[in-house]
Amino acid sequence: MLPLLLELSIAILASVVLSACIGVAGSSLLAVWESLTNFDPNSTVHQVILELRLPRAVGAVLIGAALALSGAIMQGIGNNPLADTGLLGINAGAGFLVSISMVVFSATSFHRVMACAFLGACLGAVLTYGFGTAKGRNITPLRLLLAGSAVSALFNAISQGISLCFGLAKDLSFWQSGSLSGLTWNQIYIAIPWMLLAMAAGLLLGPALSILALGQESATGLGVSVKYVQISGMLVSLVLAGSCVAIAGGISFVGLMVPHIARFLVGTDYRKILPVSLLSGSLLMVLADVSARMLNAPYDIPVGALVSVLGVPFFLALTYQKRKRRWK
Repeated sequence: MLPLLLELSIAILASVVLSACIGVAGSSLLAVWESLTNFDPNSTVHQVILELRLPRAVGAVLIGAALALSGAIMQGIGNNPLADTGLLGINAGAGFLVSISMVVFSATSFHRVMACAFLGACLGAVLTYGFGTAKGRNITPLRLLLAGSAVSALFNAISQGISLCFGLAKDLSFWQSGSLSGLTWNQIYIAIPWMLLAMAAGLLLGPALSILALGQESATGLGVSVKYVQISGMLVSLVLAGSCVAIAGGISFVGLMVPHIARFLVGTDYRKILPVSLLSGSLLMVLADVSARMLNAPYDIPVGALVSVLGVPFFLALTYQKRKRRWK
């Protein structure tokens, strides 16, 4: 376990350095080191590294960790292997209220964007779980997935309609496509306390989630408050998802893919799954962002689109595997 965490940490550090070095303007390890230790305000390369590439790399680390951890927690509290903030309408709800705030408030501060994203994430979760349990039906992964798809389609359609009616298509395309372009240190400074607190709280849920995986009746018999764990896990996931949408827009499938990769590496113990998911998500997001910048340079490919290219086949394979097991 510890060697794996150390290897992932070293890989993340190396990927951040790689992200700072690679770009259209060109750079090198020496230039990155000089920009950190002996910054020259007259140097264009130093400005690009410190003001454009490094905040983008740090943001990718935070966003990947937050999305992967929130996905792992949601899969644990609901015993739902298909859970992901993007697939359950949470990202779409956050983006919807962000679009509303940009119409109502002409000059929207990032604090307000954060608040709207969190409230929208809550709205998306409430509607998805409300539709998924309509008429007293039991919650199943498939029913939640269908409800989440419907909620996402509704919110995305309204958001696009708002952007067209009020001439905000260019501004809102950032949140709708999922991109790290234009990320600033100020946004990171505002979001990072909330994200770190939520990550710490999420990691503390590891032992309870491991017990909950045995079944709700067994968990109750072992003294675990199932409702408390579920509510706490959902709140942590909503804070993480809302923060990510505020920074980079809707990015799906990270929370679906990474926890399954972590289970493959360390087994079913959530005390191991959560930290491995956190670090693996960071590594995936940084490498995906580097690829998004370089595949069609000097133009940016939205990192959300690139991750979806990887996530959709993974989702289909996971769904097929689940159905095949049920048929047997």
